[in-house]
Amino acid sequence: MHTFLQVLKRCLKDKLFLAAGRASRPEFWYFTLFAVVVRVALYPLNMISPSGLSYALGMVYAVINFVIFVAHYTVLVRRLHDTNRSALQVGPVFVGLLLIMLGFFMMVPLAVTVGEVITGIGLIYVLVLCALPSNAGSNLYGDPQPLPSKEKVTFSAVPTPKTTAVKKGKKR
Repeated sequence: MHTFLQVLKRCLKDKLFLAAGRASRPEFWYFTLFAVVVRVALYPLNMISPSGLSYALGMVYAVINFVIFVAHYTVLVRRLHDTNRSALQVGPVFVGLLLIMLGFFMMVPLAVTVGEVITGIGLIYVLVLCALPSNAGSNLYGDPQPLPSKEKVTFSAVPTPKTTAVKKGKKR
């Protein structure tokens, strides 16, 4: 069973910039819970009245938000890999966000509305994919990699003897 602290260590330290591999459902949902709680708890740092301190706190929030975003995106990609799907499944979300930004900059309200609809549908689609069960065994993205257990692993310094197979046949 995954513990919350194991998931945080794996997502924020071990695999922060690595989208390769697989992530189980508990790993993805625990980290999603963490990301939402941290963003909601730290959001007031942006709302402090303008002063030198508020700019510093805003920068701290921006850095933390960026790290959480990167870690959340990579665990999302690994979760999609665990269900044997490509990261391109997130494409509609980014297309919708791009339409929203272009609509704002070009002052085209219809583009913003269409972008919001595409983003919303894309988010629902991706969340449904993340809720699906994992593929048992190997898939295109590798073997399932469970979080390390608390059991202590010991290694022997003495090599184990290898047995060699002798071919049966004629002797010379």
